[in-house]
Amino acid sequence: MLNLNTYDSDTLAKIASRLKNCTDSIGGTHRLLSLAEAVREAEKPVLQNKTASFHYPFGKVGWSKVLFADKVETLAGIVKTHDSAENLLETATKKERNAVRTLFPVTFTIEPDEGEAFTFKPFDTPDERTARINPLFELLFFGSPGLIKKVLKTATEG
Repeated sequence: MLNLNTYDSDTLAKIASRLKNCTDSIGGTHRLLSLAEAVREAEKPVLQNKTASFHYPFGKVGWSKVLFADKVETLAGIVKTHDSAENLLETATKKERNAVRTLFPVTFTIEPDEGEAFTFKPFDTPDERTARINPLFELLFFGSPGLIKKVLKTATEG
């Protein structure tokens, strides 16, 4: 899970900058927090939607591939037990590595009612031997609104 205390100031600034770009793109902090709340309040994990999309009060989030329950559960476990700085292809279990490889090509798009669409992937993959949890993905789908506020506060202080 994303632990802000383990990052140096440069890495934390990059995470905050990415989140700030997303916030600006979709229309502000309120809309981003509304998205995070909608994800948390859903009856079942939104990533399991058979339509590969999820509507929230200010827009829609879509992804390029339907995710089945086993992959979503494995993904939740990865986020819970691994830090976003870890190379998952080296530290994860075989089941987790297979899930990561399956989810490499998936792309998420946030389409706000007002503002620009914003696209991101669940993993940062600088090369074929490295895969790290994308902090933006982790914050939006597994983080609390309080953690998002804390990261955004870092962005405004930096």
